[in-house]
Amino acid sequence: MNIPARLIAVALVILAGSGGGPARAAEETLPLADALAAALVDAGVRIATHVPATGATEVYDAFCARAGQPKIYSYNEETAYTLAHGAAIGGARSVAILKSHGFAKAANSIVDSIVAGTTAGFVVLVFHDATGSHSDTVLDTAALVGGTKIPVIQTGPEAACAAIFQAFQTAERLHLPVAVVLDSDDLSQSVAAPREQLPPPAAVYRRDIYQFLLCPLLAPYQTRLLEARRAGQEPPADKPALPTVPDGLPPKFKTAALTYQPVFDAFKKTKGDDAVVAGDAGTSTLFAFPPYDCVDLTTFYGGSIPLACGLYLAGRTNAWAVCGDFAFIAATHLGLPEALQRRIPLKVLIFHNGVAAATGGQPIQPEVFENTIGGWRDYVRTVRSGADPAEIERTLAAAKASDRLEIVVVEVP
Repeated sequence: MNIPARLIAVALVILAGSGGGPARAAEETLPLADALAAALVDAGVRIATHVPATGATEVYDAFCARAGQPKIYSYNEETAYTLAHGAAIGGARSVAILKSHGFAKAANSIVDSIVAGTTAGFVVLVFHDATGSHSDTVLDTAALVGGTKIPVIQTGPEAACAAIFQAFQTAERLHLPVAVVLDSDDLSQSVAAPREQLPPPAAVYRRDIYQFLLCPLLAPYQTRLLEARRAGQEPPADKPALPTVPDGLPPKFKTAALTYQPVFDAFKKTKGDDAVVAGDAGTSTLFAFPPYDCVDLTTFYGGSIPLACGLYLAGRTNAWAVCGDFAFIAATHLGLPEALQRRIPLKVLIFHNGVAAATGGQPIQPEVFENTIGGWRDYVRTVRSGADPAEIERTLAAAKASDRLEIVVVEVP
């Protein structure tokens, strides 16, 4: 694989700044897939996600065997990547194991994860298919990965295990996800696999919407924050003032926020002080601002459920996802299989107003929402339009108390 000079430069910067190495132990010779799996276990990875793909699956399966975890395959690469990112934000070292086409499919989440950053180490292993022997097309993987601006280490089989440790160290030093690019054809080789240990992550998750809440009102500051992280500098001191909800919002957001206000009044009372709430890009995300402080993080349009699943797996067990009906139809529902198959008792709050409120009120055909939510009806509680605050509170409280997946659909004008 030909790697552009600029990517090699990025890798060299990462390696030069990676700090002290992990403690070395014994070394053994293993097939590369097993060696990579052992390196992930020794690096302290708690959460691994994967969509079946030739080459990448060998590594994921080997990791699950070594870590004593069940094999739980994701159905969508964007969702898999986002769940792992959510877990890393929550403080658990995580990895997403994808082939190059899967990385392309997850790019929407990837570019936002770079801006949001992370808490514990988060690495994506990307397997290049140089000959197209198991892909529809041959991608320029180096250009694809480098084009997202994610820090990247491209490596051959002999240095692959060392690259795993370096990637996690870099991710935690810069608070950024890091990609490690390998060639799937190299998995047929056996390599010397050092057994090393990384100390636990030093950072713990703390609510910080300046970092973790991607929103147009914060975007200029977050761009400067990303540049500072890349340079290893302190965060910019000139944080923008946070608007109050609803009166301090720009007019185009204020009208929609007013219709959501009664629901968030009830949600603030019932969610619990230990709740961590992931949102989707849209009107509901604005309730992250004071005096509500009801949403804690959001990345891309459709990411609330997989982010919340990752937070739960990282130990934040009072995890909620909040989204609008348009986002739920478009992408957010793709996270529900993750919650179901992982037995995560996630709580989901959907605002159902029949339009795309954040972008001008484009209509939703009623049968589209009904059919999208229809397969999940056993988990749905509906609050009809015009319900009094007490009914909203009772429904949210019942969902919170449940030990299973709960989806609360609140109809708003």
